[in-house]
Amino acid sequence: MVSDRLLIFDIDGTLLQTDTVTVPAVQQAFRDYGLPEPDKEALCFFFGKPVEDYEAWMASLCAEGKAEEVVSHANALELQCMHTCGLLYPKALETVQALHDRGYQMAICSNGPEPYVAAFVEAHGMAPFFSTVYARGTRYRDKTEMTGLILEQHRPAAFAVIGDRHDDIEAALAHGGIGIAAAYGFGSAPEYEQAERVLASIAELPECLNALWHC
Repeated sequence: MVSDRLLIFDIDGTLLQTDTVTVPAVQQAFRDYGLPEPDKEALCFFFGKPVEDYEAWMASLCAEGKAEEVVSHANALELQCMHTCGLLYPKALETVQALHDRGYQMAICSNGPEPYVAAFVEAHGMAPFFSTVYARGTRYRDKTEMTGLILEQHRPAAFAVIGDRHDDIEAALAHGGIGIAAAYGFGSAPEYEQAERVLASIAELPECLNALWHC
């Protein structure tokens, strides 16, 4: 029986190819203000990290007195890009739908701010599959806290957190769950050392869960 099992998904680097959204948005924002475009690799380093760290980094690249305007403009463009050019990972939608159809409870737990997470859910048709959506922004301390709140709401017999960063794995372990690393995302191998399983593609997740839970 899988209806008593909960799957908690990260967004950036797990479901969403964040570089298709954030890179063009931030680079356009900097161009609009006559600033040098941030490097794609430098931008990708912050994907999945707390939003305050990402915004502080962007602000550090701006001319004095312009940081707030540039960051706000980049965030607005990012929401537009989510709808116009954002891409899910291959087979992400099909995998999520298949797991939902099997009866798994499913939730989203993201470090992103609420408008960003809401735009992701709307733009990519995720609302029917996720009964619970948590966006950290600056509202919650970390993913461990958010995972605890999700567990209080669902009270599953067992759960797994699927994500590409160390805080996803740490959140799972802190509450006695299973950490499944999305190695195709933006994290690095050391972040996955405590993961129970490592995925090369999200399409591997159903079979991974079958092996873990024998169901």
